[in-house]
Amino acid sequence: MQKPTSINRTLLDNLIWFAGSVVLAFFVWVIATLQSNPIQQEPYSSVTVRLSPDAGLLITSPAQTNRLARVVIRAPRSVLDLLTREEIEIWADLTGLGPGEHAVELQYRLLRQQASLVDISPSRMRVTLEEAAQRQIALRAVVTSEPPPGYTYDSPTFDVNLNQVLVSGAASKVNEVVAAQVELDLRQQRNPYEVDMRLSAVDADGNAVTDVTLDPQVARVRVNIRRRDDVREVTVRPNIEGTPPDGYVLSTLSYEPQTVLISGSPLQLASLPEILSTDSIDLSTRTASFEIAVPVLLPDSNLLLLSAQNVTVTVEISTVTGSRQFDAVPVEILGLPEAYMARLVPAQVSVLVTGPQTQLNELTADDIRVVLDLNGLSPGNYSLTPTISVDQGQIAPEMASVLPGEVDVEILENNTPEATSPVDE
Repeated sequence: MQKPTSINRTLLDNLIWFAGSVVLAFFVWVIATLQSNPIQQEPYSSVTVRLSPDAGLLITSPAQTNRLARVVIRAPRSVLDLLTREEIEIWADLTGLGPGEHAVELQYRLLRQQASLVDISPSRMRVTLEEAAQRQIALRAVVTSEPPPGYTYDSPTFDVNLNQVLVSGAASKVNEVVAAQVELDLRQQRNPYEVDMRLSAVDADGNAVTDVTLDPQVARVRVNIRRRDDVREVTVRPNIEGTPPDGYVLSTLSYEPQTVLISGSPLQLASLPEILSTDSIDLSTRTASFEIAVPVLLPDSNLLLLSAQNVTVTVEISTVTGSRQFDAVPVEILGLPEAYMARLVPAQVSVLVTGPQTQLNELTADDIRVVLDLNGLSPGNYSLTPTISVDQGQIAPEMASVLPGEVDVEILENNTPEATSPVDE
């Protein structure tokens, strides 16, 4: 009779051990999972907030770029690694809200499972709604810079089929707009001008009105530009006579203005030459650069200069440069103590001088010094580069070169058997 009871107890014990093992295995699995894929929190900033007002209303505040929120998401690491901002939906229900300012609660939905939202900032957003409006406005062209002197223009015109533009936006903004405007810079235009230009909404003071939409946004503008009948633009050329003295040359010449405006009758203007000259500028005695103002010579005393009466001419005069070689120039020694003597190879060199030809013609070998500085050198053999000085003031040392470029020097003590008389300094 006791045997069935013993069997039942054994089965019960086994079931208890089995259940305990299952529970223990579950906890071990949970701990292992949490260690390999822990649950964490991560912030996501600049998440777009979706705002959709009822038909006929527009959001004037906040601006589109400021409709953002910051959220903190809690999820396993593997989920956070895959979560994107597009899977975080944030919105506010604007249904039934009329014009004015409203504080609305932000709502959210996460499109990925196992993720939950811990915090959202801000939790409420202030939204300003305004009635939408639209109306037709006139087109207007403003000429900011006129064509060159001697040219005139007619009033700008727009496309034949385009008389007005539709402006849309918040009612307060639309009511500010008085015209769709383009600005024309005609400074470089001498012929009929046609161009497609983007329109800008402006108020009564000509200031741009933002946050409105124009339809169309681009218009074609035409401006008829033509030459004035009573004015002609003529090219001017300086009248240069003679050449600079020997040893000098005209290097560059510039002048302003290069054209002048002349007023007269159509017949007089038609007979004008293509190029007018200035009064003469004599270069025969000029040895330096200079600037001079000379008058424009008109072929008819009845013609009138509308622009500058004189032309300012800048003349650059340069000296003619050349080269000259001086041979057998002795090498001088500096800084050799009395206890030493030196041997130079070579003791004489050639010097090539480059400079203004007028000074080269007056230069002699006595004006050139080639010097070797031996200061601080002990007995031994050296290869040194000499320095050059030229007594002519406008010829810099760097404009002269020594041939050969280095001199071999042997410094000896006076009591050395091989020593000879030192080179005179």
